[in-house]
Amino acid sequence: MEHIGYYLWEGSTFSTILFVGTGLLVLRRKASSRPAFTDHDRQLFFGRSAVTVSKPRFYINFGIAVFLSYLAGSLEYLLLARFGTSILATAELLTLLGIVKKWLC
Repeated sequence: MEHIGYYLWEGSTFSTILFVGTGLLVLRRKASSRPAFTDHDRQLFFGRSAVTVSKPRFYINFGIAVFLSYLAGSLEYLLLARFGTSILATAELLTLLGIVKKWLC
């Protein structure tokens, strides 16, 4: 019970980062006369992957992605942990998504 204020603060910070980021994305797309959410966005989150890779190649790429994710996560923890959990989680989420997209897609 004594840490409830900390959890509320981190939750509100993480929610603010999420909503402001989404809002900026929508504003940027609206400013360039594009729809806020496209079919490509829906396919990204809910569609099946169209990438086919051989099994050995997939496992090599998966191993590289795991190693880089572990390394990046450790470095980000060392550099960003003092700024709070929500900042660290946001930075790690973006970094890990970039690594996965580069090595597995």
